Amino acid sequence: MLNFRLQRRMELPLQWIAEHSEAISALTDLGTLAIWAIYLQVFVSSYRRQLRATLIITRGVGSDLDARCLVSNMSSGPIYISSVFVRLETSSGTIITPVTDVFDAEKQRDREPHQHTRQGPLQAGESRDIGSFRQLIEHALHAAPGIDRSGDEKVQVGFILVEVVGLYGSEDLPIGARRGFDILAEGVQHHVHGRQVHTEQIRTRRQRRELTKDLQRDQ
Repeated sequence: MLNFRLQRRMELPLQWIAEHSEAISALTDLGTLAIWAIYLQVFVSSYRRQLRATLIITRGVGSDLDARCLVSNMSSGPIYISSVFVRLETSSGTIITPVTDVFDAEKQRDREPHQHTRQGPLQAGESRDIGSFRQLIEHALHAAPGIDRSGDEKVQVGFILVEVVGLYGSEDLPIGARRGFDILAEGVQHHVHGRQVHTEQIRTRRQRRELTKDLQRDQ
């Protein structure tokens, strides 16, 4: 009698499974599909991150105005640097200007032709020195309308934003990155400190359309 009851209890779940086998099979298929969908989403997201263009803007070789501004390509492929822009916050107002071509005062006779511009290809994992912060600031001050060259020393610069615009792979829109640096006066010396830790990547389509306008201004 006891064995009969145990056997009966075991038969009930099996019978229920048999009666609902189609529903169980459908739920199993849905669960498998959901797992594969999540896996595919993770894979695609990881793949897209690997393909995205990434530029890093840093300060190197000191912290004063003669420190170098370095641009590094952390993408998986080469990037062609098309334009470099600078925005200055000064005692005379805001200045926004391209600094793509090396300013006359920066040029040296022994330089190669390609060293007279900040344009050019940047290979994956490669860094480029685009000049000192002093050179970038002086270039922007000289290029800015309404500021006399003789009065440059009187203009106080408190902030510099460096923006790099380039072309990457088969992308139909330009890519870019920007980073801001505070210029802090310490006695007679000025020091450059990054306002934020990371370089801002310009990736939305709306922002990248704005980059197209910037490129047209730098023609």
